[in-house]
Amino acid sequence: MWTEFCVLLHFVARASGFVNLAHTPAQQLQGAANMSKPPQDPAWSANKAVDGNTSQELLTTCAVMDYTKNYNSVWWKVRLGRRFNVAYLEVYFRSSTITRATGYYFYSYDSTDVFDPNSLHPNNLIYHHNPISGCPASIQNINVNRLAQEIVYINKRPQDHISTCIGADSQKTTVEICEVKVMGCDANRYSNGCGKKCDGKCKSHQCDAFNGSCIYGCADPNALTIDCLVCQDGQYISNKQCKPCQGHCKDGTPCNKLTGKCDNGCNNHWTGSFCETCSLGYYGDDCNSECGKCAGNDVCDNQSGDCPGECLGNWQKPKCNACSLGYYGDDCNSECGKCAGNDGCDSHSGDCAGECLGNWQKPKCNECLDGFYGSTCNATCGYCKDKQPCDKDSGECVHGCKPHYEQPLCEECSDGFHGSTCNSTCGNCTDGQPCDKNTGKCLSGCRPHYKPPFCKVKSTPQTGDEETNTGAIAGGVVAVLIVVVIVGLAGFFFKRRQGVNKRDPAGHVQIVSNDRKKGSKGNKYADISDNSLERSQEEHTDAALSGDDGGYYNTAEITAYIRTQDLHRVILEKNKKENNVFLDEYKRLPVGNTDKCKIGQQKGNVVKNRFKTTFPYDHSRVILTEKWTDNDNDYINANFIKNCNGDKAYIAAQGPKKVTLADFWRMIWQENVKLVVMLTNIVENGKNKCTQYWPEKDKGMDVGPCKIKLLEETEYAFHTYRKFTVQQNNSNTRTIAQFHYTAWPDHGTPEELGLVQFHRAVTQKYQTGGLMLVHCSAGVGRTGTFIGLDSLLQQGREFGRINVFEFVNQMREDRMTMVQTAEQYIFLHKALLCGFQENNTMIKEDNIPTKINSLLQDTSPLNQRALYKEYKVLQTLNPAFDDKDKEDGQTPDNRGKNYDLKILPVSKYRPYLTTYIKGRNDYINAVCVPSFTAPGAFILTQFPLKDTEVDLWRLCMDHDVNALVVLGDTNEQGVSWIPQKGSTSFCTPYSLTTENTGSGISGVTQDTMVISIEDQRKELDVFYIPFGNDNAILKGVELLLEKEKQISFTSVIMSKDGAERVGVFCVLHNVLQQLRMDKEVDIFTAVRQVQTRRPEVISKLDEYRRCYELVPVSISEDGIYANM
Repeated sequence: MWTEFCVLLHFVARASGFVNLAHTPAQQLQGAANMSKPPQDPAWSANKAVDGNTSQELLTTCAVMDYTKNYNSVWWKVRLGRRFNVAYLEVYFRSSTITRATGYYFYSYDSTDVFDPNSLHPNNLIYHHNPISGCPASIQNINVNRLAQEIVYINKRPQDHISTCIGADSQKTTVEICEVKVMGCDANRYSNGCGKKCDGKCKSHQCDAFNGSCIYGCADPNALTIDCLVCQDGQYISNKQCKPCQGHCKDGTPCNKLTGKCDNGCNNHWTGSFCETCSLGYYGDDCNSECGKCAGNDVCDNQSGDCPGECLGNWQKPKCNACSLGYYGDDCNSECGKCAGNDGCDSHSGDCAGECLGNWQKPKCNECLDGFYGSTCNATCGYCKDKQPCDKDSGECVHGCKPHYEQPLCEECSDGFHGSTCNSTCGNCTDGQPCDKNTGKCLSGCRPHYKPPFCKVKSTPQTGDEETNTGAIAGGVVAVLIVVVIVGLAGFFFKRRQGVNKRDPAGHVQIVSNDRKKGSKGNKYADISDNSLERSQEEHTDAALSGDDGGYYNTAEITAYIRTQDLHRVILEKNKKENNVFLDEYKRLPVGNTDKCKIGQQKGNVVKNRFKTTFPYDHSRVILTEKWTDNDNDYINANFIKNCNGDKAYIAAQGPKKVTLADFWRMIWQENVKLVVMLTNIVENGKNKCTQYWPEKDKGMDVGPCKIKLLEETEYAFHTYRKFTVQQNNSNTRTIAQFHYTAWPDHGTPEELGLVQFHRAVTQKYQTGGLMLVHCSAGVGRTGTFIGLDSLLQQGREFGRINVFEFVNQMREDRMTMVQTAEQYIFLHKALLCGFQENNTMIKEDNIPTKINSLLQDTSPLNQRALYKEYKVLQTLNPAFDDKDKEDGQTPDNRGKNYDLKILPVSKYRPYLTTYIKGRNDYINAVCVPSFTAPGAFILTQFPLKDTEVDLWRLCMDHDVNALVVLGDTNEQGVSWIPQKGSTSFCTPYSLTTENTGSGISGVTQDTMVISIEDQRKELDVFYIPFGNDNAILKGVELLLEKEKQISFTSVIMSKDGAERVGVFCVLHNVLQQLRMDKEVDIFTAVRQVQTRRPEVISKLDEYRRCYELVPVSISEDGIYANM
């Protein structure tokens, strides 16, 4: 034993790296390996993985189990000759079958530990490959840094196993490992070369394999850290040194020797982990000065007292502790009056120092002098009674007018009087009409026997015939008018009693009576036909009735129409956990009836069905009439589906198989299909879902007599758009559009907004009167959901109400199990709600300057401006996630890793950290956000805190980040955690180097940084962008867009809290991508998309307005769009 130790010591002292403890024959080091199942061939035994041969394809050098045995849990292990200080593993998998290794684990066991495959302890876990992160690397370096004698590899397939690795099997696994190098030193040595002994200060002379720190404890029990330092009172340990306490601990007590923190709290107005900064709201050397009124709940600088941004209301920068010029009062909310010379008023009393402007009254000059009124005090009061002053706002004479003047302003004569003083009486104007109040003339003529224009002098009398005739004519006219009025009223009341014929959304006639029958309990629509086919547009049944009080009444019947404005409330009521009406509704839908599917079950057709129990109904199936070969028959697994109006509008089909590829194109050609909607990926979770039925770009495809070419293919974040041409023999060429939704998860439902945006792309880019062909894999679940969304959105937008249950029921009459699961049924309701909430906010490229300038230059009252209304709608649509959705950020281990506990990541959207660092878990406050073209383009995160910097570098390495965008302050040149140009810093176990090749342009500082850990090296671009500089923001977006043209690109976008600032940057990036691709922008929807993942972004109107302000700038002559 001692001889072996001396040999190893002699070797490692001269080595350039750690020793392979599992196989170094020259040092007589050889581990013993075995595994849980026998090898597929005796020559492929467990020991082959520790024979020193790293070839990844020669089976004779690998440990391989028989994959065909369908094992769902396997292990392989190597036991070393003795206990070692293991640094890391180098694992070489068989590269051609790497998909079988997805989800694997590695464990380490010390000499006293016992490996039990049925009782695995998390303390022994050293690495786990996350199966939803894609396929594992075929060569993997795994950090260990533990004392160990046994290394164990485990892989298993639990029932809920899910993987995004294409080709991975969710049911079975195996062992296919070509080599495992266990790299390290002897138990009391460390460093890359094993040339250093663990310090005697370390307990039992055992230490960290990389840096020699005493991670297993210190020999001196009074030592508090892995550096084994012992500090005096009034000192604490920092960077392996004893430093004086830096804070203001309560009552002068010393700080904690280990942390430097004040365990008993801080003196008044001091805060921070070390009581080293002023509490929020205070500043100054002694933190006794209170901050002013900073906007947005910001706090002032704790040294100068200056607010970081704007002031609240009318307070004055920089400290926001005095009123701005023109305002006064305790809260600076009172506006100064109209002081002469534009002088400000006294900030406390509001009195003007000198005279007032115009007709304003001292001392405050904020009301009119007596005799004047209006917003400018330039209007003169009318002739008020007893020369009283008028109301100084409205000008009304509150005590009445002088005689013969008309209230309330008393500015013109009362009817019957005229003249400059209204003392002249009008003449005998016809029908008692008043005369002109200035001239006294009767403009409508005189009464009989008086002379115009003043009608005060009588004319010469005439014979009685004219007067008699005039009276007779007048009487006749009046009589005719009376008859017309009577007839009209009679018709009106007759119609009210008889009711009005209307049509419901399905086109059926209803009779709506305006009388209420007895016993109707006030139901406005009680008199409706009992015929079940004649449904009212109102919710008329006893089932799910929306009453006048806004309540939702759940009874037996469930087929009521829902008004679109009530849909949100109905979803909330129906989706209550204790009484989920949705589930009851779904159970009442008809299940598939195989008796109606005889053709699909015929022997020759069974092979054409993708699934054993999904067939088309005979009465509605698509019958193929044209034969392309002698073996063709008329069968394809597809049905015609009617829309809400009962018109044949869709074909619902299964995804084509290889044997049905020609049938699929026969159907497209026969039915003259011009629009195909595809809702599945070719492969999902390792399973084939659909055969690719179109050619690659620049390659043709021949199917029967058809020649198919791909003209166009454009990829977006959640879908791909393709355009084909198809020509059969010498016929005319047809053009077909395909919209391929790529974001529907294999299990579950997609984001409502994502599918609604996809639907909008379908309906906007391609509108046709022909049949829409919709397919997924089986052609029932996703297919039925999308058809329901399309048809019910049309119905709701036209009639204002929908009946989801009735339409799904109608679809199932034509194809079995359309909308296949209760989850899809509930999702359909939510997607419809999202669709009805859409605003018409799309702006075409040519209209951008005019439209956006109109929005920005609107000077109407704030609550009437279109931009403000858009912003308020966004606030109502912002998703509300509960504590359970964000529970990862609230655990005791993670709470301290958040800058603001009000800004936490939604667990399903956060990126998980996988690199093992002792004492760290998989959490970082960050969320994944799509760009316009890529679903995982952005990771939004906060600036690192004191103890979370290492997690930022883990994030960059684990998620293959290409760029770091830092949105900082205008007056700063960088951040402390990124090294200066040409220098290197360390964040154990990472080293960070900023190269000398950086540059600055338009305010953006661009550098190249290299992150290194052991033999791994990651190079990424770093952009520092001062957020207050519009040119810098635009240039930063431009630089990122240019980078994204070259490769698949992931960017981390950072701000202090991970919400403010990052939202504006991402939205601007996405709308400019949209502009480049589709020649249009939709800022409203772009904001919604980011808020779906991070609801706290763009929470202020100013941020939303800034998005609009920057877009026109970006497409100006020198702007970003010109350079794309």
